[in-house]
Formats: sequence, structure tokens, C-alpha cells
Amino acid sequence: MLQIKISGFGGIPCKIIWFASRPKIWDCINGYYKQSTCSVPVIGYRRELFFTKIIDLNSTTADLEAGFDQKTAYEIRRAVKDGIATEQETDLKYFEKFYNLFAQSKQLPQLSRNFINYEANIVITKAIYNQEDIVMHAYLTDAALKRTRLLYSASLFRTETDTQIRAIAGRANRLLHYKDMCYFKNLGFGTYDLGGYAQGTNDESLLKINQFKDSFGGNLKQETDYYPVTAVIISAINKIFKV
Repeated sequence: MLQIKISGFGGIPCKIIWFASRPKIWDCINGYYKQSTCSVPVIGYRRELFFTKIIDLNSTTADLEAGFDQKTAYEIRRAVKDGIATEQETDLKYFEKFYNLFAQSKQLPQLSRNFINYEANIVITKAIYNQEDIVMHAYLTDAALKRTRLLYSASLFRTETDTQIRAIAGRANRLLHYKDMCYFKNLGFGTYDLGGYAQGTNDESLLKINQFKDSFGGNLKQETDYYPVTAVIISAINKIFKV
């Protein structure tokens, strides 16, 4: 379990608790529980199901690779031939700039100011092509649970019009996932969480993301998010009176 302190509505101190077994009732004032293993209603919280794709890193590397579909296995081999390299990035501010540029191109929200609060539990990796960073991943890591969870993925090919560069970045993304799995496996982590799965969606863009995650094999897992009722009420009021 991890506990991250953040600033909530109006700067009120809050906390996000990841991977807990069950929410504590006294946390319902300012505690958000993410991906809890609990599934029952808990007083003081609004409960929402959360699905994610899990890769078992306790298996052998050969078994990991055997779980990849044919296209992904080919793309990884091709990325290596393209000369794509992977390594860690330690500059959190640099990742923020990289991600926000990606988010702007996709019309997605910028990283929250609370992202810096995750620094002690964040691992950032990147794929490099022709001495340029083209894909980056940010992971939340729980050393006690031996679990790593993809928080953000960004690729600057979204800003490119060159079809070849876009294809290279796509291959680099797959290679980076594979290298990340191997990296965390070597550190003794047992769970590689792909960071969510849009179960039951009809949205074409979300279906494509699901298909990408399915291409690595693994198993679908159901967990639960618990939102404090105080935050739910404040959010509803803000929406009602928003100009």
C-alpha cells in the first residue's frame, strides 16, 4: 500500500491511498482509495469498479514473450533493428514538459501540480531514436507489494506528420514496455500493471488502447476505487454553479 499526500479542493490537504485491502472509515473526509482489493460498499465512500490489465512478472522471460501477440513480438524485434535504445530518466521536470507537450497534441489535461508528490515512488523510462527521446513511461512503484503501475505514457510522434517516424515511435513504445517488464522483473517485482482497461466501452479510441494492452497478454483484473463522499458532494456543487 502507498499513501501519497496531495492538495485537494481549495488547497485542502488530501491523500491518495493505492492498493489498500480496505478503506478506513475515518479516511472518508480526505482520503481517496485507488485500486483497492476490497469490493464491498464502505460507509463514507462512493464505490466505482476499476479494471486493469496485469502481467505476471514471476514467470520466466520466455513465458512473458510467449504471451505477446504476433504483431507485438515482430514490432519489438523491428524496434531493436531500428536501433532504438531504452533507459531511465531521472529528471521529473523534463518528463512533465515531455508529457504536457504530448497532452497538448491530444487535447488531454496537463499533468496535475500534485505529480511532484509522487517523486519518491516514481520510475521514468524512455525510448531513444537518433539521439531523440520519442516515448516516455512513468510508473508508480510499491516496493512492499512488488507492484509497478503505469501512470502515464507519452509519445511525441503525435506531433509528427512523417508516417515513418510515427511507425518507429509505435514500435519504440512496444519495445519500451517489454524492456520495462524485464527491468522490474530483475528488481524482483511480481506485478506489472498496465494502468487501467476500459471494460465494456464502445469508444473507438479506448478500444484501440484496450487492444494494445491485450497484445502483451496478461490477465484482466477487477479492483475498486473509493471516493470520499465529501469530495463527491463538493464536485457536484462546483459543477452546478460553474459559469
